[in-house]
Amino acid sequence: MNEEGSPPEPPDWKHRAEYIRTRSARKESAGETNIEPEWADEAFTDPAAVIFCPDPAANKGLSDRTIGWSETAGFLITVITVRERDKLWGANAWKSNDTDQRHYERAATPVESVPVAEKQEEKTNE
Repeated sequence: MNEEGSPPEPPDWKHRAEYIRTRSARKESAGETNIEPEWADEAFTDPAAVIFCPDPAANKGLSDRTIGWSETAGFLITVITVRERDKLWGANAWKSNDTDQRHYERAATPVESVPVAEKQEEKTNE
């Protein structure tokens, strides 16, 4: 949430939408999941999202990492963004790994805490 209490504006994927949509082809791995920009936006605007500013894995500290739930995708997505002046750009997104899933689950409050496995199971049963 921003200062006004409204969800954050999602990043602009104009330059990287195709990049995140073709992750499995670039990584040449059947285990990789292609990500739709709309899914990444859902994760980015998840009220329970975990935000690392800057991204601890960033070499230069210019990017931020947001880990959030995408209802449409049915799983957690890690979203990498870069701010350039007044513009927020989407740089990368992928299905969250075990480490990012743990960060998300640990940050959830006891009242809101729903293990990721339960969310994924609910999505499968729909």
